[in-house]
Amino acid sequence: DTVTLCVPNPIHQFFIESNYLPIVKESVQATLPTVTQVEFTSSNEVEIAPRPSAPTQKAPREKAPATLAGAMNPRNTFEAFVVGSNNEFAHSAALAVAKSPATTYNPLFIYGVSGLGKTHLLHAIGHHVQATNKSAKIVYLSSEQFTNEFIDAFQPGTLVKFRKKYRQADVLLIDDIQFFAGKERSQEEFFHTFNALVDQNKQIIISADRAPQDIKDLEDRVKSRLQCGLVVDLHPTDYELRLGILQTKVDTHRASYPELVMDDGILEFLAHRISTNV
Repeated sequence: DTVTLCVPNPIHQFFIESNYLPIVKESVQATLPTVTQVEFTSSNEVEIAPRPSAPTQKAPREKAPATLAGAMNPRNTFEAFVVGSNNEFAHSAALAVAKSPATTYNPLFIYGVSGLGKTHLLHAIGHHVQATNKSAKIVYLSSEQFTNEFIDAFQPGTLVKFRKKYRQADVLLIDDIQFFAGKERSQEEFFHTFNALVDQNKQIIISADRAPQDIKDLEDRVKSRLQCGLVVDLHPTDYELRLGILQTKVDTHRASYPELVMDDGILEFLAHRISTNV
């Protein structure tokens, strides 16, 4: 008696529920009269089970795409990243790594305060590598997720699977590594994972809210590994860059909603008023 519809993200979910839920429900009930409730879920929350009556004969298919551990925002691409003097060097380094993994800067360490685009650049690298090399195994996750999975791996027979997952990656992207601070076992596991990937000539990209040497309660050997490649920082944005980002976002949304009207004065107000978090 319930139909669940998958939507790209919570913003779409709110918009549809607020404006079109009665129409959607009426359309569903026209086909399935027994349905009494229509629900929505974002695409990263739903698992689609195979049909029981699916044919046993397997049709030929292309090689499976890269493995992505964690949610990577499809909108976080290099094309959507607005470049200014504050982030030009970090953007160039990230693009160089994406075009030639494990040949330029390895590891690449990107740091800056929250909201300046670190995660955007990590996602952009992952998307670019995936688009140019369908067989590449790309793994993206936060340091907190790494720790949680490492703890779960203490169950009998699962530690080998955990290590295989991360030590066989072609590109490993870890966000917010400052949360490894004080977690000795997680640091040790990451240290050995780092060495295993470097020995195999695989690319590692890491982000944090501060430089490696400024992360307290992080082992010296881990700090040494993080600094052995290229360390770049994202500076706070200036007014021109903030205004450019807002204009880009308006243009992006206008492609989906042509009726969208945004006065220039509003963008200028926001660019002046909000100066820290993009």
